[in-house]
Amino acid sequence: MRKTLFVISCFFLISCEFDFQIDKKITVDEFIIEELKSFNWNEVDQYPVFESCLKIEDIDNKNDCFVETITEAFRQNLENNNLVINRTLVDTVGMVLKVNKFGEISIQNITISDENTGYAKVITESFENTVLSLPKLFPAIKRGQEVDVIFNIPIIISTENE
Repeated sequence: MRKTLFVISCFFLISCEFDFQIDKKITVDEFIIEELKSFNWNEVDQYPVFESCLKIEDIDNKNDCFVETITEAFRQNLENNNLVINRTLVDTVGMVLKVNKFGEISIQNITISDENTGYAKVITESFENTVLSLPKLFPAIKRGQEVDVIFNIPIIISTENE
């Protein structure tokens, strides 16, 4: 019996020296680094939302509403704009829009082809007016936090009569 108790006691004493890492504690910095690795920084949980889209429950439909509202605003602006251009203009203009975490939208950059740089001022003013006329906007959401987002939007401009 003594031998058995001695062996069990030795086992307990030796086992206390092993680090099984059952309750391994990590620092806050280590936790944050691991969480940041798991983030997909190219996606948000919810796009920015226009006030007119708030009643929509489904996230995908809300995101579609955002895209449709932006698209329709630019289409209407270009159709209603009485720009006088002395030649046919067909071009794809690259625009970078930023919606910050406060729901403010702004144009970060507009890229116009070299052959149409003469119309850059007119195009830029038209796009700026469209952005200013957009309805109230709420910011994008990522993991429950309001975040800044940037959209690269190609816009086809055509002065040809349909």
